[in-house]
Amino acid sequence: MADKITIDVLTLDSVQCAACGYMMESIAALPDEVQAMIDYREWSIKTKEGIGKFTELKGKVLPTICIEGDLVFESLIPQYEELIDEMTKRAPESIVNSLQAARDKGFDFSRLNENLKKAGAGLKTKIG
Repeated sequence: MADKITIDVLTLDSVQCAACGYMMESIAALPDEVQAMIDYREWSIKTKEGIGKFTELKGKVLPTICIEGDLVFESLIPQYEELIDEMTKRAPESIVNSLQAARDKGFDFSRLNENLKKAGAGLKTKIG
């Protein structure tokens, strides 16, 4: 699938900041069919690149989820449906129906531990 949604997560550090970790997990634990439609990255302001992205996106608070360059969830960890709804508003037309189907299907909370392990909070934070 060539069309993807770009999601930037502005954080202090998802390893040491609980709220930042939860924000990253809200994206990283999305079902595989949604993961195939997105490209996401954590931008820690502990790095030069993270500060640059924070400035570029005109960030105000941490953590923040930006979808296609829009500051969407500022210090508010979204519920699954809210996240999918905001992604759908900004998605290329070619994937809107697939996103809506994933929203209607819902999140599989019976696999929560597996989903959180898959999230790997902090693995995208630059070290050294």
